Amino acid sequence: MLDRLKDEFFDIRREEWPTALALSFFFFLVIAVFWVFKPIKRGLMLTFYDDRAFRLFGFYIEAFGGAEAEQVGKTLNMIVVYGVVVLFTILVRRFKRQQVVYIFCALLTAGTIIFSFAITDLDAPTVWGFYVFGDIFNSIMVASFWAFTNDVIRPQQSKRLYGLIGLGGVLGGLVGATYVSTRVDVLGRQSLLWGAALAIVAVAGIAYYVNRREGGVSNQEAPDAGTEVASTSAVFEGAKIVFQSKYLLAILGIIGLYEIVSNIVDYQLAKAIEMAVASGVNYDAAFGFVGVLTNVVSVGVQLFLTSFVMKRFGIGTALLFLPVAILMGSVAYLAVPFLGAAVFMSVSDNSLNYSINQSAKEALYTPTSRDAKYKGKAFIDMFVQRFAKVVAVGLNLAFAAFVGAAGARWLSVASIVVLIAWIMLVRFAGGQFTERAEEASSMQPVS
Repeated sequence: MLDRLKDEFFDIRREEWPTALALSFFFFLVIAVFWVFKPIKRGLMLTFYDDRAFRLFGFYIEAFGGAEAEQVGKTLNMIVVYGVVVLFTILVRRFKRQQVVYIFCALLTAGTIIFSFAITDLDAPTVWGFYVFGDIFNSIMVASFWAFTNDVIRPQQSKRLYGLIGLGGVLGGLVGATYVSTRVDVLGRQSLLWGAALAIVAVAGIAYYVNRREGGVSNQEAPDAGTEVASTSAVFEGAKIVFQSKYLLAILGIIGLYEIVSNIVDYQLAKAIEMAVASGVNYDAAFGFVGVLTNVVSVGVQLFLTSFVMKRFGIGTALLFLPVAILMGSVAYLAVPFLGAAVFMSVSDNSLNYSINQSAKEALYTPTSRDAKYKGKAFIDMFVQRFAKVVAVGLNLAFAAFVGAAGARWLSVASIVVLIAWIMLVRFAGGQFTERAEEASSMQPVS
């Protein structure tokens, strides 16, 4: 059994191990911090609106509580994050890949420390500010990590190394979620954020090590590099790169459709928890517990499925696991709409997204140009993701306003419809990846 696990999962060359392990720890810290921020920001939102009506544009909406306020927060995130996309593009133009990571680590560390003091006395600006900040961290650091990694790792290497690298992320999620779930009532939110700030500082150190080891050299330009336009406004450059490529548009579609479905699932979970769990840090603990379950399953999938499926059956097959799982979860919640079913649906969704789907999805970028990896990817991962969430937000809030809390189950019908288009795009992107990876491999010099 151990020999088979070594052959199937740890099929890594000796000279690749240091970089693979460093990148895995890089991802571990990023996702651990994300899972510290996520339950805290959601818990703050539900706590703040637990005993007060939600007000939008000066009007009180009695039917809306913390779960609905969170949906509005996601719309706000989309607006803010486009500014982050522009900033990311400007920095990529002017600085080297590791320097971009350093700059964002410095800004995010400072923000984390500021909020660690601000959340001791809750008010609306603090609650909404931290909600947006938590999303900005996720947008910046996950995008920066994968852009950095895709710039270091070659397409054929991705099938061997992304299993181990992705394992760091799911372990980080398990540790971060467990940290919040078990310690928030003992240490308090402030102490958890101090720990998160230290982890962000460590990320900058790892980026320095990997860049030094890899010699600061980016991969060769991909087959589609010549199709990209000359430099244009930073506001539109990433979008222009994406819309010139059918392959990148397919990736955009996969990510956008997933975000619509996932946000529906996320709202259904938040509504179920809001209706079944007592307020205060209990919300944090409940979301943290769901995170623990999610990441336990993620670790198992990443260890025993991800690398095996990617190497044996290809990227396209690996990308099918998530939509099929969400389809089954949505049908289950539609039939049995209670907290346990919502938790099962959410865990099924996120555990596969953070493991096999994350590794396979990021591998799609390896046979592309540097501009696609940084500028195009930033546009997709930051703005398009948030725009897709806003589409789902509109649907969620419409159901909340006109159907009521009991109607959350029927949102699964919309999820099922979206899944059909998602699966079709996965089949196209998987085939394109195989062709591009073979072409990119033929361009590599023979050692």
